[in-house]
Amino acid sequence: MALDVNVILSQMLGAAKTSFGSKWPKAQDLATTSFKALAQNIVDIEQMNIAGTITSDQAALLVDMQKHTAKIVLQAVKGLTILAVEAAINAALGVIKDTVNTALGFSLL
Repeated sequence: MALDVNVILSQMLGAAKTSFGSKWPKAQDLATTSFKALAQNIVDIEQMNIAGTITSDQAALLVDMQKHTAKIVLQAVKGLTILAVEAAINAALGVIKDTVNTALGFSLL
């Protein structure tokens, strides 16, 4: 099963919007950009996994770097706390966890 960047991005943004609650309007633009990059990174990892050019450890490192980048970007939004950003990222990844892990054949998220 091939991952669709637009499908997982939509799911991630829906989860982040719910997690941010009333702070979503402040975070929306940067969150969309950050999660778009994260979703594309996950799809790229799937392709590299299929091609056999990446290990599960390398894949986990790439996703971890992208998560940290998203945290840094979102923490720049006035009024967002570290806990709110972390919760939103976790919610966004949690909603796609089973789909991604099944597609990859190993636990990435």
